[in-house]
Amino acid sequence: MLVNYRKDYQKIVMGLLSFIPDLDEYDRLDEEIEWGTEPPRRIVLWKNTKTDQFGGVAIIESGADYILIRRMSFTPSERSGRNMYLFLSAIAEQESDKRVIGTLKTQSLVTNWRHSNQYDN
Repeated sequence: MLVNYRKDYQKIVMGLLSFIPDLDEYDRLDEEIEWGTEPPRRIVLWKNTKTDQFGGVAIIESGADYILIRRMSFTPSERSGRNMYLFLSAIAEQESDKRVIGTLKTQSLVTNWRHSNQYDN
């Protein structure tokens, strides 16, 4: 389930983003969150409905006809292809008229998701 970022989720987002190797310092995490909340970017969290806990976070950028996955991170226990694909599918369903694309770092995940059975378009 997708949940939009709110200020009171800042520590959760910082914890999730800290799993990304170049975001291991507090000041860098704070900058990333600030950058990720400036339009046209936004931060969305993925909540596992079975455990009712946040397990993933993505910084996405919306354009006229695309959704760009800038950053994506999961807790180690939630870091499975199935969960990543469910998260991407939820993002795609939220704005179904737009194409989901990735950056150089996230494109292989987006491509694999697109070719999987998790995505119907």
